[in-house]
Amino acid sequence: MTKGDIAMRPALIGLLLLATGPLTLAEEPAGAPPRLSVSRDLGLHAYPARNQAAAQQQKDEVECYRWAAQDSGFNPLAAVGEQPAPAPPAATQNGPSTAGGAAKGAVAGAAAGALIGAIAGDTGKGAGIGAGTGLLGGVLIAKHKQKEAHKEADAEPARQQAAAKAETQRKLEGFKKAYSVCMEAKSYVVK
Repeated sequence: MTKGDIAMRPALIGLLLLATGPLTLAEEPAGAPPRLSVSRDLGLHAYPARNQAAAQQQKDEVECYRWAAQDSGFNPLAAVGEQPAPAPPAATQNGPSTAGGAAKGAVAGAAAGALIGAIAGDTGKGAGIGAGTGLLGGVLIAKHKQKEAHKEADAEPARQQAAAKAETQRKLEGFKKAYSVCMEAKSYVVK
């Protein structure tokens, strides 16, 4: 759960209460906390252009919330509990194995060493030195490739989470547009 989800939770609980509980429309005494507002919880401001009563505005906001959820196909209350699916665990070895890299390095080193040894006059000794050097080089290269593959696999969940967050934000913007259209149709100025 992100900080944004935690901060949004009280507002969404208020929306849930508005959407499911009975509305009490009694006049609020001075100094009482302000009534819950769907518009405010969505980060919008709704002004009653035709001097609608606060009770009517609250009723209209709940109706527009329901309509916007249906029209946009996105319900912010339901989306708070959703978490992106975790990425499948990375394989333990995404790159070439250390043993395979070492063997390839040893073969390549032996071939190069034999060639150098042939020029120097001792093919066998050159091949042995080349195999040892190639073995070490192959191990180092294979370990480096393995490390890079793990780094890439570790970055994938963060990319997926960022993509999921962007998609949720896109859907929320669509919901807000639908909500605003509904409120404007009911003679509210919404910004």
